Amino acid sequence: MQKEWRLKQPQESPLEISGKHLIAGTLLAQRGIDIQEKVDAFFRPNWEADIHDPFLFSQMKNAVERTFLALKSGERITVHGDYDADGVTGSTVVIATLREIARAMSGVDDPASSDTDVEVKNKNREPCIDFYIPHRDEEGYGLHIDTIPILKQRGTTLLITVDCGIACVDEIALAKEEGIDTIVLDHHRFGDELPNGILIHPSIPNETYPYKNLAAVGVAWKFASALVTHARENGFEIKDGWEKWLLDLVAIATVTDMVPLDGENRTLLHYGLLVLNKTRRPGLESIIDASRITLGSITSETVGFTIGPRINAAGRMEHASHALELLLATEAEDAKERAGKLETLNRLRQTRTRGMMVGVDAELADTEVGSVIALYDPTWSPALVGLVAGRVADRYARPCIAIGKHGEKWIGSGRAPDPVNITELVQKAGKGLLTRSGGHAQACGFGLDRDEDVEVFVKRFREMGETIRGDLPERPILQIDAELQLKDITWDLWNTLVAFEPFGMGNPRPIFCSRGLRVVSADRVGKQQDHLRMVLTDADGRSRSFIAFRLGERYGEVELGSCVDVVYDVSENMWNGRRDLSCRIVDFQKA
Repeated sequence: MQKEWRLKQPQESPLEISGKHLIAGTLLAQRGIDIQEKVDAFFRPNWEADIHDPFLFSQMKNAVERTFLALKSGERITVHGDYDADGVTGSTVVIATLREIARAMSGVDDPASSDTDVEVKNKNREPCIDFYIPHRDEEGYGLHIDTIPILKQRGTTLLITVDCGIACVDEIALAKEEGIDTIVLDHHRFGDELPNGILIHPSIPNETYPYKNLAAVGVAWKFASALVTHARENGFEIKDGWEKWLLDLVAIATVTDMVPLDGENRTLLHYGLLVLNKTRRPGLESIIDASRITLGSITSETVGFTIGPRINAAGRMEHASHALELLLATEAEDAKERAGKLETLNRLRQTRTRGMMVGVDAELADTEVGSVIALYDPTWSPALVGLVAGRVADRYARPCIAIGKHGEKWIGSGRAPDPVNITELVQKAGKGLLTRSGGHAQACGFGLDRDEDVEVFVKRFREMGETIRGDLPERPILQIDAELQLKDITWDLWNTLVAFEPFGMGNPRPIFCSRGLRVVSADRVGKQQDHLRMVLTDADGRSRSFIAFRLGERYGEVELGSCVDVVYDVSENMWNGRRDLSCRIVDFQKA
């Protein structure tokens, strides 16, 4: 579908940024950075100024004291994580920290081995640390009532939930009845009633922590930092700066969970990427090696498009424990083998998703797209329907639900562009039909038990689409940061763009447009001939090469000698030792 191009405002800014390209002021103003104090904080993240004391969480002291009681008393501690990258990395942060403190308490010099149940035993009191991650299709998101008896049987007396738990009122109440205390490390939406546990969540009512947008891995790292501080204060030897080496994990989920990259998140990601680029973690080293990434060159986009999907592939295709055990691995050979498993699962995810999208494209090609899009197929894997819904919603600028089937149960995901709240839309359409639902404004998950309920739900959802028709754009909107001439694409511009990194939610990579460029040459390139390369020249005779990835099918729209308008981003390209600027086309049209 043809996109509508919109040039962002404002195009001028009162800010004069020393040492930066003139475009810097415009880009800052578009991000709401309009005074010098904000400019300084944006370009120079400051650890001491930006990273808050974890004990500012109102219940952090209680959480730390309860955890140390468990460690000293030899209790079994179970870390219950979610199956996505945020839950997996957050669980790794907590488990690694508990293992390190248990080592310090026992006086053992070497870190504990990474057994399957991640046990770490104090020589005198034998605390045990294990984990539980639900199966994505068979159990679904969050802590479940049926899990409590399993934990009780294990002997768990302290449960730490990561990236889930804040909405699990009944489940945590049952755990309490069974003698299991719960610490919740979460950042998700919560209901009118909060669970009876120790709650570390930046946004619950009356919470005193000053920054509200942490990912779950950020909350987990705050908890870990508080534990380490308490351990040192009580005479246990943990190396200075040890907790900062956990920031490689924090960086990953701060990107993949799409939290705003402002304030503390921007600082955590800035330093997290520095740590990730010299990670000491065998599991991450193996993922990086298998992905053919070069240490030192990892950016937020590398995380979002390469590292994150591999971690997520474990939960989508088999079980997230594969990813967790990889991140906890301490031996290189073990890590290499586990990373190979993730690589295989990720390729399988890509293949199956492409197959699903072929069917979706064929279906939508023969259908008039309305205000909403509803897709369902009993052969679809529920673990992949969110990817399908996201791609369709982006392509058509329409709320989309996609539903697959596991066993006898239907499981779906929804995605929607601003300003539509897909969770509210799904819950209204599914009233009396849905067995579970949850999410936030732009993404949700839900379940249905009966085949006959699916068609009823889809019919209602499509009818609900009429109520939001006026809120939707006619076409997908492509927001453009600024219009440039070819003469503006310089190393000065590139160095300024580098200063804007890391990119992500709230700070997207800037995209530009140039108009009236003449086509000098055009070729389809790549093994599958699925990319388009063009050389374009302006009225002053300046030429530049542009590459349009995955737009090879639009080769027929390009005529030699004709003029085009292009939307693109600017990146650095290294080839055979030669450094150059690359212009990657996002969209193009006849001038």
